[in-house]
Amino acid sequence: MNLSKTVEKQADYAIRVRHLWHRFGPYDVVRDVSFDVGYGEVFGFIGPNGAGKTTTIRAMTTLLEPTAGRIEIDGIDVSVEPERVRRTIGYMPDHAGVYERVSVREYLEFFADSYAVDSSTVVDAVLELTDLGTLADRLVVAMSKGQKQRLQLARVLLHDPKVLILDEPASDLDPRARIEMRNLLSELRGMGKTILLSSHILTELADVCTSVGILERGRLVVAGPISEIGARLEAQRSGVVFRPPAHGEGDPSTGPAHQAAVRRVKFKVIGPPETAMATLNGAPFIVGMEVLAGQLIVSMTGPEWHIADMVGHLVRNNIGVVGVEQDKNELERIFLEVTRGEMQ
Repeated sequence: MNLSKTVEKQADYAIRVRHLWHRFGPYDVVRDVSFDVGYGEVFGFIGPNGAGKTTTIRAMTTLLEPTAGRIEIDGIDVSVEPERVRRTIGYMPDHAGVYERVSVREYLEFFADSYAVDSSTVVDAVLELTDLGTLADRLVVAMSKGQKQRLQLARVLLHDPKVLILDEPASDLDPRARIEMRNLLSELRGMGKTILLSSHILTELADVCTSVGILERGRLVVAGPISEIGARLEAQRSGVVFRPPAHGEGDPSTGPAHQAAVRRVKFKVIGPPETAMATLNGAPFIVGMEVLAGQLIVSMTGPEWHIADMVGHLVRNNIGVVGVEQDKNELERIFLEVTRGEMQ
C-alpha cells in the first residue's frame, strides 16, 4: 500500500455530478443537482435534515441508482462501472456499526482481506496514520465513540482510495475527538486525497473545507469555494463587480486577477467604533462598514496588506486598536443568507 500523495489524474474533476434526480415514490428528494469537486479538495456538503445529502451520497457511492442524471468519480461513470468506482472511493456512512467482539487489528485484517490487499503491511500503515497503533490489541467494544470513528476511517483507507466520501464523520463526537478527526482530514488532504464530507457543524467545516455545496429541499442552492461564494454575495450587496476565478486559478481572495473578492475584517478599538468608522471612511478599497456587538466590521477588497494600512491609519489618528480578525463566520453567514429554513 502506498499512502502517499495521489498524483495520477484521469479527469478534470475527482467528482462530477450532472443534473441528478432521485425519486422515492411520488417525492423528488433530489432535484437537478449539479456540482464539481476538484482533485485534492475538501468539499463540504451542507443542508438541513431531509435536504437530500445522504441520498446524493448514496448515489455517488453506487448504493442507489439515480432516477436521472450522471455521476462520475475520477472520470468513471457510477452507473456504468460501479465496481471500478468502488475501488476508487472510500465510503464512511453515518452511524455505521462496527464488529465489536474482535480486536482493532483483527477488524482491519478482516477488511483488508475483503479488499484483497496485503494485510501484513496495510494494517500497520493505517493504524499509524489514524493514530490507533497503541490500540491495535484492544477489543473494539472497549473503544470510545471517537476511536471507533477513527477505526472506520482506517477501514476505508485500507485499499488506498483516491476519493473519500464521509457522511457526518464527526457525528456525536466530543470536542477532543472532533479536533482529532479534523486534523486527520487535513492530513489526508495533504496526502492528495479528495474528500467530500457532509456535516451540520458549520464552524468545523469552515476550518477544513476548501469548497462547499449547500442543499435545501433537494436542490443545490450554491456551490464553490467558500471565499468565492462569500465574495459573490458581498459584491451583490455592495454593487462591486466580481469575476469568479476559472477552474484552477485558485482562491479569488489572492492575486491581482481577483481584486474584487470581498473579505470582512473585525476591528476592536478603544473608544466608540463609530469614530473608527468615520476615520476609515473614504478608503477606495472599503465597500462597506457596520458596527456589530461593539466592533467595527469592514468589508474590503484587495490584498491583506490593506488591513495593515487601516490599522496604521487608525493609530495615526489616535484610535487604539486592540484586536483585528478576519471574519471566521463566513460559512454560517452564507448558509443563513442562501437558505430559507424550509423542509421537504
